[in-house]
Amino acid sequence: MAGPDKAERPGELSRSHTGAGTRPRPQGREAGASIPSGVDLPRPLRRLLLKYPCLKRHPHPFIVHFPIVFTYAAAFFSLVYLWTGASSFDTTAFHCLGAAILTMPPAMVSGELSRRLIYPREPDRAFAIERRYSWLLLVVGGAAFVWRGLDPAILRPFRWDSMIYLLLILSLPVSATIISYFGGLLTFPLDNRED
Repeated sequence: MAGPDKAERPGELSRSHTGAGTRPRPQGREAGASIPSGVDLPRPLRRLLLKYPCLKRHPHPFIVHFPIVFTYAAAFFSLVYLWTGASSFDTTAFHCLGAAILTMPPAMVSGELSRRLIYPREPDRAFAIERRYSWLLLVVGGAAFVWRGLDPAILRPFRWDSMIYLLLILSLPVSATIISYFGGLLTFPLDNRED
């Protein structure tokens, strides 16, 4: 029976806890107690983060999943509406699209905060891609939401402008997937595999 070579100290995670290729995460109060030097934050935000260090790590991973799911749901329910013709699916798609637009700004702000606090030394390429696609998702989703609000029957009967609207809606999960992929690379980098 093989056991660990040394006992784990509090605050350390073994490879079995983090999985191969992931970064160990600090535990307890040390998870966010310090703010990296050179990070310029407004004084109230700095005080809040020092008082509640868990806010440094947790808001973005919690918030970011909402716009992702809502963009997928908007596309899914739009397709179901086209397939079934049941107007309740079209209404649901519209509501999910609105929810995606409402949850995008908090996800973007918390992502930028996480970038500054947790990953200040990471290469900026992944963040630049995430920012670009986040703004694209927000603008395209907002345009589709306004269009659908002005023309509730955009998908029925199906016509050329319906196809453009549908392509906009179907592009949202693609953008969300690209954003998620590059965000996931920060937590689960591909180049740190030890196979």
